[in-house]
Amino acid sequence: MENNFKGITPEAIELLCLNRFNDSKPFYEEHKEEIKQGITVPLRQMVLDMSDLLYDIDEKMYLDPVRVVSRVHRDTRGNRSKIKYRENMWVFFRRYKKEYPEAPFYYFEFYPQSFGYGLVMWTWRASNIRVLHQMIMEQPKRFAKAVKACADAGFEFSCTDTYKKEVYPDAPKELKPFLLAKNVQFYYNCYDLERMNSPELINEMKLAFDIARPMYDFLIEAHERMMAEGLIKPES
Repeated sequence: MENNFKGITPEAIELLCLNRFNDSKPFYEEHKEEIKQGITVPLRQMVLDMSDLLYDIDEKMYLDPVRVVSRVHRDTRGNRSKIKYRENMWVFFRRYKKEYPEAPFYYFEFYPQSFGYGLVMWTWRASNIRVLHQMIMEQPKRFAKAVKACADAGFEFSCTDTYKKEVYPDAPKELKPFLLAKNVQFYYNCYDLERMNSPELINEMKLAFDIARPMYDFLIEAHERMMAEGLIKPES
């Protein structure tokens, strides 16, 4: 089946950056349709192209192309930076946020100099991430296979914050980075923006997301435990 997504051109990215540089409503209004057709529409097409695989991975995925693509216009309320427009854009492939807060998700994002995609779990309380740590200790072989699946998908592991004190000092050495992590990210990053300008990007992402499926299954099971224990509650 032919992909809807045909690519995002260097010219479209340059215009997005110029819009961010000018930070001007008149400039944005003048180029709004160009930005929409060059950036927003291709990202929505990406969602459509990825949907079959993502629904197969998780039937509860929320994949409204309008809702899951970031907006060019930034919300500056409560933000120190008053810059109105973005030069980076993203897509989150996940369950509906209000019904499943903090659920793990696949993503795609790009900046003026790079693009990337991967699998993330962000949760903001120690009690929540401890559920994931407990699952790792309960099922170390399964988790190790999931980590290998991410490596096979071309993903590297990263976390933005770690605990200083080990809760599981006797855990296998290869598991300790994950048991100290306050959040989890498996990512791929590329500085060749020409690769974004091709429908082949969809096939590349589908393959990577599918290979990394064991980790998504592990993380979503941890999230479901968190919700079952009342640590995470749907937003009213």
